[in-house]
Amino acid sequence: MSDNDLIQKLVMFCHQIANEGGTPSIALLRAKAPFKVSVTQAIDAVKAYQASSKKPPADSRNKDETVARLEKRVATLESAVAMLEKRLSDLQNM
Repeated sequence: MSDNDLIQKLVMFCHQIANEGGTPSIALLRAKAPFKVSVTQAIDAVKAYQASSKKPPADSRNKDETVARLEKRVATLESAVAMLEKRLSDLQNM
């Protein structure tokens, strides 16, 4: 088994530990892994797990501003479409 495959399995094991309510750590990973894990492998796996589980905090104000901006843009586009439909109708009736 290559080192990358081993790290991937350890990262999945870290996710399993987290899903069970634990906090993945180097010591916990080495103690609970179903196979022998070196310290460096455990460190790499925990770092990879932490990098994969980081999510930027959601800023609700930013979301509200985005929604308001999109709603305004949709209203503007709907108005433009209505105006174009009226012009097209006027041209067809000539």
